[in-house]
Amino acid sequence: MTYEDTAERVIDRLLLALAAQQRESGRPGFPEQVAEVFAELSRDEAGVIFGQAGHLVHYGVNTEPLVGLVDMISAVQRGEAPEDAALKPGDSVRIAGDLPENLADHDEAILREMVFVVRHVGSDAMVDVQPDLLEDYVIETVPIAILEQVRP
Repeated sequence: MTYEDTAERVIDRLLLALAAQQRESGRPGFPEQVAEVFAELSRDEAGVIFGQAGHLVHYGVNTEPLVGLVDMISAVQRGEAPEDAALKPGDSVRIAGDLPENLADHDEAILREMVFVVRHVGSDAMVDVQPDLLEDYVIETVPIAILEQVRP
């Protein structure tokens, strides 16, 4: 087993443990110190957390607590976003503009029908989006200008 494989398994275990702990607590949100950890995730950090959680959900590993955990992390990030932001973490969006190069190999019709969730909004006019976790878990970075909001 490689170092990368081991790291992914450790992250999987930590996500499953945090999801189970949060579910058992019966509280609707994170304690303040836990929320602070998720408040200002970088693009790379958000990609790892949401990508790993998405991978587990997509392949059917204890999905309900993990979906709840993902929603809670998005809610923390959403609360940290500027009030007047065009898009915030947790928003549902569709691709409305021209496909960027990183999506050129995908079926355009399917991409345009798919609803994505915003996972990270960068200061560079780029947004990380992820499809419904049961459909796929891959996170793509796209220009904010090609997205239309479906629902906040």
